[in-house]
Amino acid sequence: MTNKKNMNVSFPTFLKSVFIGATCLTLTAGCAGNMTQYTGIEQQNRNEVELVRIPFNIQFPQNQVELDGREIVKLNNFLNTADVTYGDEFSMDFPLDRNGNLSELDKQRLVYISNLLKESGLYMSEAITPYGMEPTAGTGRLLISKYVVSTPDCGDWSQKSYPNYENAPLNNLGCANQANLGLMVANPRDLIIGAEGAPASAERSAGAVERYRSRTVVVETASTTGNTGN
Repeated sequence: MTNKKNMNVSFPTFLKSVFIGATCLTLTAGCAGNMTQYTGIEQQNRNEVELVRIPFNIQFPQNQVELDGREIVKLNNFLNTADVTYGDEFSMDFPLDRNGNLSELDKQRLVYISNLLKESGLYMSEAITPYGMEPTAGTGRLLISKYVVSTPDCGDWSQKSYPNYENAPLNNLGCANQANLGLMVANPRDLIIGAEGAPASAERSAGAVERYRSRTVVVETASTTGNTGN
C-alpha cells in the first residue's frame, strides 16, 4: 500500500514536469526560428550580367572571297532580326590549321566580311572567336556577342534585422539602386569590366567653359499658331 500511495502522489507531479519541459522546448524552438544569425558576408541583391553569343553560318562559294547575292540577302536578314544594339560585339569563327592559324583565303574572307559590316556602321574584331564545333571548309561563322543584364527582385524584407551582432547589411539594402542602374546602363558589359576613361584634357574643359561664358543666349518668341484662346 505504501508503494501504491507514493505512485498516486508522484504521477501528477511527473506529468507537470513533462508539460513544463515541453513548453520550454516549444518556446525555445519558436524563438530560434525567428532569430536570424548574421555572418557579416550575407549575399546582397545585385545585377546579374550574362554573355550571350548568337551564331550565323556564312557559306562562301568554292575558292571565292566574296559572297553571292543569295548569301548577302541571308546575312542582311540575320542582321535585321538579331536586334543589334549598342555594345554588341562582332567577330568571326573560321577553320584553323593545326597551329591555330587561318588560311590565306580565309584571311581575305575575314577582311571582306569586316568591310561589309562597316558599310552598315558595324565594326568587327580582327581576332577569331572559336565557338562550338569548328566550321567546315568554305564556311565562316559570324558571332554577335551580347551582354544581357537581369535586375534583382527587390522588396523582400522578410529577413529579420536583429540580432545582427556583425552589423551586416540586409540583403535588400541598395537593391533599388542596383535595379535602376541595370535598367539605365547602355552597355551591360560596363557593369563587369567598365569602360576605360580617357586622360583629362584641360584644353577641352577650358573650351567648354569659354563657350558657356561667351555664347549669346537667344530667346525665341513663342509661337501662337493654333492657339486662338477659344
